[in-house]
Amino acid sequence: MLSRRDLFKVAGVGAATLLVAPGVVGQSFAAKKSLDDALKEKLGVTQKDLKSSDLIKVKAPTIAESGANVPVEVSANIPAQEVESLFIFIDKNPNPYVAQVDFTPANGEVYFATRVKMGKTSPVRAVVKMKDGSYLTAFKEVKVTVGGCG
Repeated sequence: MLSRRDLFKVAGVGAATLLVAPGVVGQSFAAKKSLDDALKEKLGVTQKDLKSSDLIKVKAPTIAESGANVPVEVSANIPAQEVESLFIFIDKNPNPYVAQVDFTPANGEVYFATRVKMGKTSPVRAVVKMKDGSYLTAFKEVKVTVGGCG
């Protein structure tokens, strides 16, 4: 059985946690990475190491009425057995890294669809890591508006 004294100790620790936690959480959400930082962390490369390719198609709305739920489809006209992974980055998000999808020959084709959250207007970038270690990329600029008013 919990004594009254123990109850006050637990309540005091809980209250102190609530007072400190918002500052810690606020700092972590305020932390902003650049696209190059995210590329370096996830892939070990920078934008200069990515080769632009029209074999990759990024399908997303040109104007998104809300950045909370933006549909994105990525396809590549490259045999799945030549592709190791697909990465999605949103350049101007606080953390640009969004997703990683690994492929095998059993996938048949390079295709991935999802919905993403965007903080503001930004390129949505697909990066394909090839089995030979090279990186191909393509992007689509998505304008985020409130109410679709531009």
